[in-house]
Amino acid sequence: MKQANLEVIQQRFPHVLEMLGSVVPVTGKKEEAPVYEQLERDEIWLQAVAELMEDSKILFVYGFGQGLSIADLLERFPDRWLFIYEPDEEAFKQVISAYDISFLLNHPNLYWISVGESQLKLLFYLLCSYMQEKLAFVALRRYLENEIDILRDVREEFMEYKADYNTNKYTENRFRKEWTRNYLYHLSETFNTPSIERMFQSFKISSAVVVSSGPSLTEDIEWIKKLSPHSLIIAAGSSVQALIRHGITPHLSVIMDGHEVNDRIFSNPDTLKSTLFFTSSSYYGISERKENDKIHAVLKNDEISQYFLQKHKNQLLMVPTPSVAGTALQVAVHLGAEKIIFAGQDLSYPDQKVYSDGIEHFSADITKSMLDKATQTVENVQGGYNATDSSFMFMKETIEGLIQNFEQITFINSTRHGAVIEGAPFQPMEEIYNEVSHAELEPDAIKQWMVDHPSILSPEEINPVKDRLSFVQEDLLKVQSEIRVLRKLMSNIQQLSRTKPLKCQNMIVEIEERWGEIANREWFAPLYESLIPLELARFDRMLPTIVTEEQLPLKAGYIYEYLGTLLVDLEQNTPDLLEMVTEASKRVEGLLVKQA
Repeated sequence: MKQANLEVIQQRFPHVLEMLGSVVPVTGKKEEAPVYEQLERDEIWLQAVAELMEDSKILFVYGFGQGLSIADLLERFPDRWLFIYEPDEEAFKQVISAYDISFLLNHPNLYWISVGESQLKLLFYLLCSYMQEKLAFVALRRYLENEIDILRDVREEFMEYKADYNTNKYTENRFRKEWTRNYLYHLSETFNTPSIERMFQSFKISSAVVVSSGPSLTEDIEWIKKLSPHSLIIAAGSSVQALIRHGITPHLSVIMDGHEVNDRIFSNPDTLKSTLFFTSSSYYGISERKENDKIHAVLKNDEISQYFLQKHKNQLLMVPTPSVAGTALQVAVHLGAEKIIFAGQDLSYPDQKVYSDGIEHFSADITKSMLDKATQTVENVQGGYNATDSSFMFMKETIEGLIQNFEQITFINSTRHGAVIEGAPFQPMEEIYNEVSHAELEPDAIKQWMVDHPSILSPEEINPVKDRLSFVQEDLLKVQSEIRVLRKLMSNIQQLSRTKPLKCQNMIVEIEERWGEIANREWFAPLYESLIPLELARFDRMLPTIVTEEQLPLKAGYIYEYLGTLLVDLEQNTPDLLEMVTEASKRVEGLLVKQA
């Protein structure tokens, strides 16, 4: 491969470099020459792109080819950012081997390249981060002529991803302080509780029952009691209330929800008798009240814990899901279950019922509101239809996606009146009991494992985390001061853009440098993207417009409005963040005192 190309790719697009190393030519097959584009500028295609683009600042370009059309786009539209997806890994590898296109790869407006299907979702994420209301979706001519159906599928896939992205952003915003606090306060517990990674496949369990709180649970709860000596019983969230009420202590209770309202679920001390599995997103007060018999998991989307613990998401097992049942499912898989049975997983409102008997943490007004919003229908396991809503449908899709990822596991849906779950055929609980009742499971098997494998506090592991927390504490104070200086600096930028343009231009350079010093801190993105996700997303969406705007008064106005608003948001939220980091630091330091 051309060395100049590789140097640029390594610097700007290291993810592509990783892909290049995995592309292996087919043995014995003569390597085909790169696909050639016409040398003449394709004016008809460029005009079509211009009409499609309108005022969108972002272009999603399907195909890289030899880069000729990409170069034409960059020249014709110097005020736009290009996000490029090349589906053919081998073709891209051939192009960068045959030609020196380093000048093109290094173009500042060629913002991103994803190569191969495995990198498409990453491109979608960045597009959602930077795009405003409109996105121009364009494709190289050869794809338009030969693969129009594939293009439509990719566009549709992106629109679905965008809808989920926006939903997640608003969810993050709704619980932003709770989740940020939970991530930080749980740091200390990662040192004195085993992780799910440490316990991976420690139990060869023939079956596990993931118990949810749906109305169908009422009819099967006695069967679950009979199954308890033979199958691992995992209570997902509030279902522990129903189990305890019927005299069943599950082997595991799983929590992942971050709001304090979930503390009501565990207000009865009996609900905390079983071993507790908690994610880093869960409400910290629940795990705090349980002194021992706990297992933790850092979620793959928890950037805060990953930063302070210096863990890469590839080292983590747990994928975030919209339902605690999805978390419980993963726990069962990672512990070693060969068969997973869903109970009480209605994902709908059969007979206009919301929860199983014994679930008491929601008021009648809230449950009525939930039923009022159930305007959709879903097929149930009996061949009829249940009322449901978009939230349940999203949960259903997520669970079905997880099932597809664990093809080696057998999944069964025992929920008598619940929604059909693809990949988990319905089977009544009495039949399941007959199949698994021969297996024997020690009632305290998980607790015994933790006794045999104690978590030993290690200063060598704790001190680096304590030092990072202390550093961020001090650095947050510096950031507060730097924000005040930056806001003062840009206070008259709009006026200068009209009266003293040269001074304004120099000031913009200084503003960009000062903002870069703030935002490029290693801890900045993990902490603030958790605490103020919508505010940062709003600024990110305007960034292409700010960067590419050539008219000085407009550029100055954008900076004043959008960066200025973000700085105010940062200034208002930093005291809360500083308080949380300080408390997290005290908790980690307390471990060292305890050990001493």
